[in-house]
Amino acid sequence: MKSKLTLGSRQVRLAAFVALAFVALGIGGCFAGTVPVPIQPGAEQLPAGNLKAREDLAIFQLAMLKKAEDAHFAMHGTFGTVQELMEDGTMNTPLQGGRSYTIDVKVLDGGGRYEALAVPVEYGPTGRRSFYMDETGVIRGADHEGGAPKATDPVVPLPM
Repeated sequence: MKSKLTLGSRQVRLAAFVALAFVALGIGGCFAGTVPVPIQPGAEQLPAGNLKAREDLAIFQLAMLKKAEDAHFAMHGTFGTVQELMEDGTMNTPLQGGRSYTIDVKVLDGGGRYEALAVPVEYGPTGRRSFYMDETGVIRGADHEGGAPKATDPVVPLPM
């Protein structure tokens, strides 16, 4: 009894041809007109309408600040300014919020507390929500039409 899937059969040759055609099209530049997705885009590379991604970037930078402040506090017993965090190596880049947010850090009570405020550079095109974080690391945010956030704003979860 002969098997239907022999090396000479039409079905095997057709399947091999189709597979080879897909590989050739992919390698040959069939998708050359598409733009590759950047691995870790900064805010300046995001489409103008992508507000969520811009807001997420500000939230992630606040989370990065929390880790740097905790490390600084463990080493020095106080929270630090952005300049101090960079000098002692707990943070290696200044907080920029991409080009979408201004992030301001204030050290309070002789270094016993801090507040970080992230506000859209231009309300609407670069973001709608303003964000607040203190030494607890809880990030809060709301739409203040470009104004400063408040410590009583709703809690904002970290983006997935």
